[in-house]
Amino acid sequence: MDFILLNINALLIIVGYGLAVYTDTASVPMVKLIKTAFLAVSLIALLKNLQFKSNPFPSPTIIYLLVFAFWVTLMAFFVEDVVFSIMRAMTFIFPLFYTYLVLSNLANKYDVYSLLKAFARSFNLIYSLPIIVFLLSGAGFSQANIYGQTGNSGHFFISNQYGWACAMFLITGMDVWLNTQPKKIYKYYLLGTSVVGLFLVMASGNRASWVAICLAIIIFTLRLKNIRSDFKLLIALIPIVGIIWFYQLPESSLQARLSDTETQIDKGEARFNTAKYAFGVFNEDKIKWITGAGMFNYEGTIGSDGLGDYHNSYLEVLFGGGIGLFIMFINFMIFRPFYYYIKYYSKTFLLITPVAIIPVFESNLTGGQFLFYPWFVFILLFNIPPEYDKKRWELIQSKKEKQQKLLVKPKFI
Repeated sequence: MDFILLNINALLIIVGYGLAVYTDTASVPMVKLIKTAFLAVSLIALLKNLQFKSNPFPSPTIIYLLVFAFWVTLMAFFVEDVVFSIMRAMTFIFPLFYTYLVLSNLANKYDVYSLLKAFARSFNLIYSLPIIVFLLSGAGFSQANIYGQTGNSGHFFISNQYGWACAMFLITGMDVWLNTQPKKIYKYYLLGTSVVGLFLVMASGNRASWVAICLAIIIFTLRLKNIRSDFKLLIALIPIVGIIWFYQLPESSLQARLSDTETQIDKGEARFNTAKYAFGVFNEDKIKWITGAGMFNYEGTIGSDGLGDYHNSYLEVLFGGGIGLFIMFINFMIFRPFYYYIKYYSKTFLLITPVAIIPVFESNLTGGQFLFYPWFVFILLFNIPPEYDKKRWELIQSKKEKQQKLLVKPKFI
């Protein structure tokens, strides 16, 4: 039930994004209410059945999360719009701890590899929804460039959302194919939807998704162990050939993005300029490097010609909570999971690339963001090294055996 409810929470986010575009944001208040109510129901259901046989996460993960939550909440009281900041902080803290508790509960019933496989499959299905909607909308393969697509265009999602969804679907799809035993109908679904997904991710013009897929191809070629080398080469060539073919199409998104990149090199990229301005503000008032400006508070840290926010999940933490909070955050969101991933999980899974790369280009910190649940689910699971997981399971099994021996009644002759 915990697994099902978490995935429904993730699905509601994707549905909410689609409805927001289709209704020109008119559906946002209603969908927010539904998502909040369902998260509350999910939390209540989780707390009723919460079990802590052992802590599945190595120390001090829970300490980091508690300190992190405390500091985010505390600093919300020291900004100009206190109510807004506190509300935004809660939309981050409650989904974060809900995700952590769900994973803790599940990890006391299943090993980490089983959970990674299960979530790869469920998120693969959830993030295939935008691709299916794109097909059903009648767009098909007629648009080689949907970059910058916004508003009610009949596609339900905007170009960036299509790109993020395609990256998640394509990469988790490969993990599902190689690590599980999908039925024939699911294999056909993966193959057919992947063709559309590969075309759509290129048409979206979303560079974060392109980087995530390219990095996944590199890991696939150099690290993955559960596939033969000749098949590796064949599969790796498919997206490369697709990119070359797509580039030849007139007015394709690849050509448009290359042109935009040249302009941004000359004039400066918006995210870079926004971050540069914030660095300048912090250097002038150096106490902010310790306290931060307050999570989700952009008053005075973004220039008039900057973006609405930093469009970078990690910079949100750095500028919002200061260096101390930032170090804690990147320890359990980058350093430790990446170390264990490279050492162990990169031989089996590719799915770290979209959840690691896309948050660099977008903020995914609050529970309603497009990649919130897969980001925290996969990164938190990668915090658990296999040898720690194995020893923990051996300890749980040993306790079970001792309990069973105590329950056995002695027989007398």
